[in-house]
Amino acid sequence: MKFALLFSLLFPITAFASDLSDSNRLFDLAEQTFPDILSSPDGSTFISSGFLVRQYSDPDVVIGTKDGDFYAYGDMFNGLLYVGRVADFITLDKDGDKLLTDLFANGQSDVQVQGEGIVIAVLSDDLQGDRHQRFIIKLATEQTLLVAHNIDLAPRVAGLSEGDSVAFFGEYEWNDKGGVMHWTHYDPDSQHIDGWLQHKGILYQKLK
Repeated sequence: MKFALLFSLLFPITAFASDLSDSNRLFDLAEQTFPDILSSPDGSTFISSGFLVRQYSDPDVVIGTKDGDFYAYGDMFNGLLYVGRVADFITLDKDGDKLLTDLFANGQSDVQVQGEGIVIAVLSDDLQGDRHQRFIIKLATEQTLLVAHNIDLAPRVAGLSEGDSVAFFGEYEWNDKGGVMHWTHYDPDSQHIDGWLQHKGILYQKLK
C-alpha cells in the first residue's frame, strides 16, 4: 500500500490518457520515480485482456491501464491494486487532429503525432527498399494521410479494409495531399521514438 500512497503524493495532477503512448509515458514516469521497484521491464508494453501492461520480473510486478484507470499487480499489493485515474498522473499531448491540421497548414515535417482515422483506400505495397504496407486514412477534420507502415520491422496490419478505424503513433511528413505517416514501428537501433498502429484491438509495432 506504501507504493500506492507514494504514487498519490509524488505524481503531478492533470489531463487525460488511455491509449498506448500515454500509458507508456505513465509507465516511464513510474519507472523513473520508483527505480527500486520498477526496474528492467521484461519487454515493451503489450495488450492483455483489454489492459495495456508492462511487466517486471524482479520483483514480480505488473502495471497496467484500462479505460483510463491505472492498476498495479503483484504480491506486494496483495493482488490487483487500483492506483487511480491515469488523468491524475500525466498531461495528454496536444490533440492529434489539431496538431496535424497545423502541421499541414504550416508545411512542417518530422513531428511525432498520435491520432486515429478511417481507411478510405488500401494501396499496393511499396517494395522499393524496406517494404511498406500503404493505405490512406481520413481524419475527423477531413484531412487525409498516407500511412506507410514498414513491414520489414513490424507485422502487416491484417484484414485491413476500407471503412476500418486505425489508430496510429508515428512521424508526420508533409506533402500537398495531406501528409504521410511513417515510423509506425519500433526502432531496432533505439535512435527514434517507437511508433505503432492499432487495428481491431491488435497492436502492430514489432516483429516477433
